[in-house]
Amino acid sequence: MSHPPLIMTLGMAIATALLGANSNVTTFPALYDDIRLEQKDKKKSKSKGKSKANAPAEAGRPVLWEDRGDLSKLDLFLGVGSEDGQPKPPFKFDKEDLTGTNPKIKVIDQNGVKWNIKFDEEVHGEVAASRIVWACGYMVEESYYVKSGKVDGVTGLGRARKFIAADGSFKDGMFEKRPDDVARRRINWTWDANPFAGSKELSGLQALATMLNNWDMKPTNNNVLGMYDNDGKVLDYYVVADWGGSFGKMSAIFTFSKWNLEDYNKQGFIDGVSGGRLKLHYRGRSQSLFKSVPVEHARWFAGIISQLKDDQFRDAFRAADGTPAEIEGFTKRVRQKINELKVAVGQ
Repeated sequence: MSHPPLIMTLGMAIATALLGANSNVTTFPALYDDIRLEQKDKKKSKSKGKSKANAPAEAGRPVLWEDRGDLSKLDLFLGVGSEDGQPKPPFKFDKEDLTGTNPKIKVIDQNGVKWNIKFDEEVHGEVAASRIVWACGYMVEESYYVKSGKVDGVTGLGRARKFIAADGSFKDGMFEKRPDDVARRRINWTWDANPFAGSKELSGLQALATMLNNWDMKPTNNNVLGMYDNDGKVLDYYVVADWGGSFGKMSAIFTFSKWNLEDYNKQGFIDGVSGGRLKLHYRGRSQSLFKSVPVEHARWFAGIISQLKDDQFRDAFRAADGTPAEIEGFTKRVRQKINELKVAVGQ
């Protein structure tokens, strides 16, 4: 059975939450897992045959963060996705995607679902980071690590040629879903000019990016995803669309790294507290806008991420195909950073 696209995974929860939401936040009920199970029982017809006409053209209410309910019950191996929602072979080649800096191709799976396959060094970090980011209440795009596979009809490749053999076989790909009922606005919102400037939710996202060592927080990696809720109202999710620079060394120059446990362990997270602000040890793109966040905002975020258990972090790193040493090492360091944050904000 194919899984409903991203909007269907969110639909019932968002419809319920809108009754008490403000302009920045939607809230999920505590029974989030029950809602996701209900969504899995929806008819297959709702996940197939979508056309671009199903994606909202009009602007919607801006949303940055959602209450996931009891975070300790969330599945961080699948994240926003599901068993049924994973890519189903055989895969048919559509075209090469030349956007961004990493090699990518577009494919269509057995169920007619569209995917972008990303290759090279970012695939592990992006899959793991997306699970943690989603669990903390921020929207991400549905993605899965696929260790190996084959794409039929591949032709005319450029930079992706070195990652796909002549017969279409590949290794180490990150599949990111491209549902037809989600409007990709192509709005590269900035960190200092957006509907959430000055909010605790935006500060939390900045603290989270620093915790995960994602040095690539440039505006061109931001996007807005438009979706309908169950009442037909449009929601515009403000997202960081690329977490591939995570779990290595942060740097604003060409000494950064990605998915490198040794580098991740060495680098600091918090530089202290001064004047009611938590000073972040962020190094990378948009660095001047990530220097600090209000302590009360950081305290709110600490209360969110500290709900996650070590086994959930292990699941996120396992979903990214981490080695046993990487799974344990990254999990240990993330927990150390969470504890450091709690001490800094007086929790």
